Amino acid sequence: MSHLSLPEAVQKILQTDTRFSPAAYDFVRRSLDQSLRKFGKREQPTPSHVQGHELLEGFRLLALSEFGPMAKTVLQEWGIQNCTQVGEIVFHLVQHGILGKSESDRPEDFQEIWTFNEAFVLPFQPSHLSSIRKKIVRRVTPSPGTRGKRKQKTHSPTKNS
Repeated sequence: MSHLSLPEAVQKILQTDTRFSPAAYDFVRRSLDQSLRKFGKREQPTPSHVQGHELLEGFRLLALSEFGPMAKTVLQEWGIQNCTQVGEIVFHLVQHGILGKSESDRPEDFQEIWTFNEAFVLPFQPSHLSSIRKKIVRRVTPSPGTRGKRKQKTHSPTKNS
């Protein structure tokens, strides 16, 4: 197989599979770099290898770092909606010589280890929402010592004529 650049490989892939945007392929490639920095074996002089779940972790960290609360939206705009699809992109890039793989690498390595909601939505949700609500309710509700001690309306006696 000839050595293609990433843009050339992506153009070839898009001729047969248009599910993912070119940006998705570039992002997965950059996710590999993120994963190698985090999980790669530093003592090896040659590029090291990461497993599927490690690449997914690099993908998640890079998406959160670059897009924050918009990560899920951006990834969906590119056609990526789950971990399995990240694996499909990886194996497209392997088939076109952009990424390498070991004998043990399989598409199943990219099974759903987390959902996109877990990875990209939950980190931005208030974690103690119920306890916050309880505090608010406590502040609004009168304290037990003041309940029932409101002044009652006094009526002046009326004269009967």
